[in-house]
Amino acid sequence: MKRFAVFAAAVLFGAVLATPARGGVGIAGWPLPVLVAGKKTIHVYSVSGVGGGGGGALGTYFSCTSTDAATIQVGVETFPHLGGGPGNDAVATSLAVGPGATVIFGTCGADGIILDSELGGCEPGGSARILATSQKLVCTAFLASRLGTPPTSMVYLTIIKKTKQKGE
Repeated sequence: MKRFAVFAAAVLFGAVLATPARGGVGIAGWPLPVLVAGKKTIHVYSVSGVGGGGGGALGTYFSCTSTDAATIQVGVETFPHLGGGPGNDAVATSLAVGPGATVIFGTCGADGIILDSELGGCEPGGSARILATSQKLVCTAFLASRLGTPPTSMVYLTIIKKTKQKGE
């Protein structure tokens, strides 16, 4: 019995050591959620500089248009500035987007910007990945003031394909 307990403890200890760390993986290594059962989820774009800050005065907004002939599911997954797991549930905040339709996702609501899906999380810094069931998607991302109609400040954020950024 004593040998079994020692063996079981050794196996458990080895399993803990062999388990990959979840912290710090962020957009490149975190497993993709399943947006729609039976359909492959694709990591279409990545965005850096996501969040808000300024005492919650800023938010990040993602405008995406489907160029597919069929309805696709689109989601945005945000990650904290130190990496790790997602800060929101991309499945719960994802949207069905019809052919030619445009939707707007936002980290938090804003005057003058009508959101189709609020992601939550106006924390500073961070990153995001735009997910879909089709690569036929055109998106822009911008950081804007949440107060004032129209927003009193706005800056576009660079969107890159998956995790590949090309230098100029």
